[in-house]
Amino acid sequence: MIILKVIAFIFFGCGFIYWLLQLILTLRVIKSVPLLKNLPDMEQKEWSKVSVVIPARNEADTIEQAVKLRLQDDYPNLEILMINDRSTDQTGKIIDKLAKLDRRIKAIHISKLPEKWLGKLYAMHQGVKQATGDWFLFSDADVHIKPGTIKRAVAYGESRKLDHVAVLPELLPTNFLLDITLSTFVRMICLAGRIWAVEDEKSEAAAGAGAFNLVRRIAFDKTNGFKEIKLESADDVALGRMLRRSGARQVLFNGRRYVSVCFYRSLHEMAVGSERATFTSMGNFSLTRLVLISVIMFGLEMSPFLLLFGGGFSLAPLFGLIMFLIAVIVSILMNKWAHRSLITSFFFPIGVLIMIIMILRAGILGVKRGGVIWRGTFYPTEELRQGRRFKF
Repeated sequence: MIILKVIAFIFFGCGFIYWLLQLILTLRVIKSVPLLKNLPDMEQKEWSKVSVVIPARNEADTIEQAVKLRLQDDYPNLEILMINDRSTDQTGKIIDKLAKLDRRIKAIHISKLPEKWLGKLYAMHQGVKQATGDWFLFSDADVHIKPGTIKRAVAYGESRKLDHVAVLPELLPTNFLLDITLSTFVRMICLAGRIWAVEDEKSEAAAGAGAFNLVRRIAFDKTNGFKEIKLESADDVALGRMLRRSGARQVLFNGRRYVSVCFYRSLHEMAVGSERATFTSMGNFSLTRLVLISVIMFGLEMSPFLLLFGGGFSLAPLFGLIMFLIAVIVSILMNKWAHRSLITSFFFPIGVLIMIIMILRAGILGVKRGGVIWRGTFYPTEELRQGRRFKF
């Protein structure tokens, strides 16, 4: 009994430290990651040319509306390279139609994917080959970017002599269960990614955002380009890591109200869409690792409730209540910072359980298939493992 009580005290002590650390790091994120909307409007005599590189595969439902919003941008020196990545729907035709409507758009069509390339990375590689700008803006096809955003980012990047300006998008609301899960996901990914340290040149922390990665051409040319990371499934973060390794100066912004995306439309879509990064980057191709992560996640995230209802000592409910309040405060602070529903803060345990199910599902499918399916293409585990350049 004494041994069990010692184990229980150690476990709950770890849980208390975990949530206290979550609170400290959340406050650090809020303090260190600036809001894009707080940047002043800056005018320049001459604006550098920006090449917007948009890879798209089967985005017929969203691409036209998103791109038309971008075309409202008054940035004076802009070209848009839209790459149709082997789409099987109407994406290619929509891209051609948009190119005819606006001379700033150039349509690029890919019909075949070379071996040992991820489709999205090969599409961006082809876009870069035809881009003529001083800056590259890598941005997914379904992202909505408010007019004036590019001006803010370019002006700030050039005034601070930065090489990489990444902007975290606002995740648009969908349905209640998915919103709970996405709020939990945002909290975990921001804290695990140490995003508060991205601007610190002494830190090894690096970040990228598939919604908005603005990269200075000169800095990109110092790297080996997308050939270096052609099999990195977490492509946006891998780009940030590659740039950091080459000496690029980076900054990360919170893009709420300026850059937004409907990340997923259903829990099933999130489960399928997260398979790739979960099995490769998080799990390192190991189901055992993902099971261990899930167990630790469950224990730490659920520690307030385990303490409340099964602590085994007289003060357990009080400590459990304190930990729960800290957890709710953390969730509220992060949701407010990310411009997400505050109501979901009180239901974070549901989001944790759903994420654990998705993690285990990704691991089981990855082992069963011997690889991952992404954008309609199967990639064997051994091929992805050999192509890995960064660990996350």
